[in-house]
Amino acid sequence: MRHAFSLCRVVEAGTADEQYHLLGVIEVRPDRREPGKLGERLRPWALATLAAGGYGFGRYYAALGTLDENGEPHLATAHEDIDWSGSTVLVPASGQQTASDGG
Repeated sequence: MRHAFSLCRVVEAGTADEQYHLLGVIEVRPDRREPGKLGERLRPWALATLAAGGYGFGRYYAALGTLDENGEPHLATAHEDIDWSGSTVLVPASGQQTASDGG
């Protein structure tokens, strides 16, 4: 079985028209002694790829999964949603209150 990391740009995120545009796929090999560790490499790979590729502001989806017979991503076994500023990961501000929690 072949495994790969894939990276997609999420277009129209959070809407009924949400689409995933595949940006790239890289085949990866699990460590035979610790196959579960492969998933731990997904986020660092995705962030390095976004930074090196000059990708702009938006939401991205990175997945670890299998490849089909054509080398295309097939079944995802782990994934990461990444909100990207164009140079770093966007994170919600801590301590912000919303209307629902009295703020």
